[in-house]
Amino acid sequence: MVAVVGSFVTAAIAQYAAASGRRMRTLRTAEHLASQFRRNWVSILSATLLIAGVCLLATVLDVTEGDSGGVHWMVEAALILGVARSYRLLWLFNAVIMATDRDLAERASDSSQLRT
Repeated sequence: MVAVVGSFVTAAIAQYAAASGRRMRTLRTAEHLASQFRRNWVSILSATLLIAGVCLLATVLDVTEGDSGGVHWMVEAALILGVARSYRLLWLFNAVIMATDRDLAERASDSSQLRT
């Protein structure tokens, strides 16, 4: 799961880095927006690593038939965090796609106006 989430994050960051329209330029250079956007990506990546670590720790700690240490609570908390971060990842990915699409649409309409 970490690899899947990591590949989504990598694809979104690559799209963010490759986009060169007005909206993406504003997103990258506006002090408040840029820092907030980067903080969101780092937060998603950090949470993904934390969730993977908690699940690995739970696997190591789960050595008995019963759950004397509350390992299942640890896994359930990690899964809830994973769901919340997945929703945030989808929101960010959608925001990047929408901004890129709008920039491309503007470029296409500008070039068609120049031809006529």
